[in-house]
Amino acid sequence: MYVEGILLDCIDRIRTNRSIFGIYHLITGKKSIQSVHDARIFQLEKYYGIYASLSRQHFIQIIRDMKKKGWIIEQGPDDYYMISSAAKELLQEYYDSSVYTNLNGLMLSGKDISFLERLYLLVQTYSNLQANHYSFIPIIDNPSVTYWVKQFYHHNGKERVAEKLYHELHHVLSQLSNKEAVIFVDRLSGYQHYGMSIDQLAAKYQSSHDDMKIILIAITHKFLTIMDRNQENYPILLQLIDKPNENKFITNTANLTYQLYMNNFSLEDIAQKRDLKLSTIYDHIVEIALYDPDFDIQSFVSQEEQVQIVQAVKNNQTLKLKIIKENCSPSIDYFQIRLVLTRLKELLPEEDFHV
Repeated sequence: MYVEGILLDCIDRIRTNRSIFGIYHLITGKKSIQSVHDARIFQLEKYYGIYASLSRQHFIQIIRDMKKKGWIIEQGPDDYYMISSAAKELLQEYYDSSVYTNLNGLMLSGKDISFLERLYLLVQTYSNLQANHYSFIPIIDNPSVTYWVKQFYHHNGKERVAEKLYHELHHVLSQLSNKEAVIFVDRLSGYQHYGMSIDQLAAKYQSSHDDMKIILIAITHKFLTIMDRNQENYPILLQLIDKPNENKFITNTANLTYQLYMNNFSLEDIAQKRDLKLSTIYDHIVEIALYDPDFDIQSFVSQEEQVQIVQAVKNNQTLKLKIIKENCSPSIDYFQIRLVLTRLKELLPEEDFHV
């Protein structure tokens, strides 16, 4: 239900503005300007990166199954879909679920998985240390996580850490529903005890493998949100969360372009200085505009041009760059259109745009 609900919601919002693979890149968290832009412009931020391990082949199979059930209708030969009236009830059922409420993908993408892996290994490690058992098979086979736990132990030692960790976990879990808390705890391993696999959880709770992955991510997002709201209560658990990167953009190369631009280099000079194509620098500027709401795009696209681009979007009810360009003055280029689309939420009221 949950994976299908997410895909139906994405298809219903995006419709024929993107192919189905644009949705795949969004929910698997592809680090591209287009995927992040789509998440924001179609108000799908909560889904960005929520199923990073989903293979393309399995995704295609889910789409085929949904098509066979009559939930989605193909629009032409190029992997564009609309949802059917038969899917509306399922979509509403999904909207009413706690999964829909708890997901916060764009904000927590990447942090969620690293937090879980560190927590799983940390709980297992301290449980074994409490039992004076120093030889065990770690449940997380990830060198970076193993190194992190070793560093944690080096800085925090053994004294009372397990007790503090227990109380912090108990405090967060008490704020989840009983089912959410039990599912979360079912995954934890300890001394002579291994947590349940995704498939074991799916069997226990009569769920599909895909849905259990989504349920766990939703619970984790709720868990992290609770911690963020009351940080003073979780000094141990907060150490498990990756600190925000000082680079606020998707790519380091965009950050380098940003630094040069802020030092009054022209885009042409930046391209020459960095030995990059001007079109690549344009991509960086779009990325900067996407991530920095205070970035002034008027240096590149005038107020009059912005109005014209927004009007083309509104009149044609589309976000396809080619159609927008065809309905603007020839002097307006794709770079300017892409920049305006980063500000579309502010420039075009939601009620005036129904893709």
